[in-house]
Amino acid sequence: MSAYTNWKERTTARLAREIGVLAEIIVDDVVFELGLVDAVMTTPRQVMAFLTHLQRELPETIDREGIIREIANELLSTLHS
Repeated sequence: MSAYTNWKERTTARLAREIGVLAEIIVDDVVFELGLVDAVMTTPRQVMAFLTHLQRELPETIDREGIIREIANELLSTLHS
């Protein structure tokens, strides 16, 4: 089975460079909302659902689309067999 590794940590770290400590709060809220707590994401569809919800929660003062695109590329590149 394939899995996306360290997706929560990678996302939080990338967002923290833009919004500081709010990154962890926002990521945790989205993870809880989607029921992904302690879950392993195994499909691109799960990653994209997570990122779609995440983008909505990010402050409008940052380049939300650009950041989500970067995170998507990074997460999708971690897929392994």
